[in-house]
Amino acid sequence: MDRLNEKMDNAAGNACIRVEYDKYKKIYRKNTVPDSRVLVFLTGFCLGMVFFYLSGIKMIGEERFPVAFSTDHIARLSDFNFYAAGLFEYVTVKRLGQLIILLICATSFMRVIFSYAILGWSGFEIGIVMFSFVYQYGVKGLLFAVMLFIPQGIFFCLSFLLLFDKSWTGDKKDYHNHDVIIENGLHNRLTKIKKIGVIVLFWSIGILTEVYINPEIIQRIAQFFK
Repeated sequence: MDRLNEKMDNAAGNACIRVEYDKYKKIYRKNTVPDSRVLVFLTGFCLGMVFFYLSGIKMIGEERFPVAFSTDHIARLSDFNFYAAGLFEYVTVKRLGQLIILLICATSFMRVIFSYAILGWSGFEIGIVMFSFVYQYGVKGLLFAVMLFIPQGIFFCLSFLLLFDKSWTGDKKDYHNHDVIIENGLHNRLTKIKKIGVIVLFWSIGILTEVYINPEIIQRIAQFFK
């Protein structure tokens, strides 16, 4: 009888150890394996860098390269008077169009593919812009390129992550259980309404900061190009 109890205690102890070890593996994997979203974005970013070095460098100094990237045009921004009303109208129409496209992608049966495709393409474009400025202007070019996306980029990014939050890979079992809990009733509807409200709020803040804050930042950075 004593041996039987001892075996049962050992079995229970081993089971606890396995459970704790499984928890440790999950935590360790989460802390060591990069997020798939980060990997996709960085892949696009690196491809943008490669594309610039293979094609963009040849365009510098030629008419095909954007004139807005020249030192003279950047320096003029420091004294340029932005027409806030016109800029607001332009940015609002453009960003609302982008939000509608994102909404269509997020509600599509291919939303997972769209989510990663958008991330990769965003990284690709940002990589081209940043390395074009860094190649021509060094550290001040890097500063200027980063400030092009500050602070509106933060709010647009948050909106994007919220919009596609069910598209990212994760623990399917936990995700399924979570859905079962909140899928029905008033709670689910209120959650969706709150989520949509937060997305629209972040997107609106992004538009306002792009119109009224970002130009001020760009003007200050442009002074370094005089």
